[in-house]
Amino acid sequence: MGKIAEDKKVNIPLSEDAHTKAKLISTIKKTKLKDYLQKIVEDGIKKDEEVLRRMR
Repeated sequence: MGKIAEDKKVNIPLSEDAHTKAKLISTIKKTKLKDYLQKIVEDGIKKDEEVLRRMR
C-alpha cells in the first residue's frame, strides 16, 4: 500500500512588515497565520504553474 504524502515544513525569513501584515490579515480572516501563509504560497504556485509546463 502506498504512503500518504506528508506536509513539508519550511523555515523562511520574513521581514517584520510582511509578518505583521500577514498576521493582521490572518486575524481579520479568522484563520491561523500558518494556514494563511500556506494558502498564499499554494496560490502563488498555481499562478506560476506555466513555468513547470514549459519544462516538459
